[in-house]
Amino acid sequence: MRKLIVIAALLLAACSFEPRETGSGFRFALEPVTVDGHATQPETIAVMMPTTSPELDTRRIALRINQRWDYYAAARWPDFLGAMVQDDFTKTLDEAHLFKTVAPIDSGLIADKILKTEIRSFQAEYPANDAAPLIKIRMSVSVVSRSERKPLGSFTLKAEQRASANSLTAIQAAFAGAFNDTQRQLVEKLDKKN
Repeated sequence: MRKLIVIAALLLAACSFEPRETGSGFRFALEPVTVDGHATQPETIAVMMPTTSPELDTRRIALRINQRWDYYAAARWPDFLGAMVQDDFTKTLDEAHLFKTVAPIDSGLIADKILKTEIRSFQAEYPANDAAPLIKIRMSVSVVSRSERKPLGSFTLKAEQRASANSLTAIQAAFAGAFNDTQRQLVEKLDKKN
């Protein structure tokens, strides 16, 4: 009996040392894009951390199948989704030269304008037949006057892109393509408003 207990204890201990999937195996990197704007405005703009739903406020990459939220087990974002979008929006706007200065809100810049973003969709959606997913990104953006605290304008960024296959590499490429599209839209919308 004692031998059986020792064997059972060793088996349990061995199980606890098994490698576990932590979601860090494949990093889905998204990058800022370079889009030339028109004449630089004299104003400065601060980019706020986007708000989002609890399902998307994570480093995990969300997917929906049969109207149910889930996450890819073997992949993750390099940072929380909101922080990643804030960083890329800041770099993209800086490269577009639409404003005198662009910085994240927590940089200490006393900006003329504030860019607020709400991430409403940022997931892979699977059809019923388990084919390659459709990437859906939707964000509501508003520009606010810092001094007057009043809205100066708002718009929606939307992009969809079907992954070429149901593989992490293809899904990452589709996320990158859709996100690049929304960043180009961001520059175009702000360029028209300046």
